[in-house]
Amino acid sequence: MFEVGKKFLESKSGERQILYVWGHSYEFDIHNTWDRFEEFLKLISGHDDIFYGTNREVLLGE
Repeated sequence: MFEVGKKFLESKSGERQILYVWGHSYEFDIHNTWDRFEEFLKLISGHDDIFYGTNREVLLGE
C-alpha cells in the first residue's frame, strides 16, 4: 500500500492517473491495522494537485 502510494505521489507523468483505494473497514479490525491505514491516509492527503473524489465523481464524472 505504501509503495504504491509513494509511486503515485512521485509520478511525473503528464497523463491523468488514478489511485483507487477500496476495501472494507472490518478488515482493519481483523488484522488490527487501523494505525497503518491512518498513516497511509496522512501520506496521500492534503496535496493540492490531487483530486479526491467519491466513486460517483471519479467513475461517472459527475
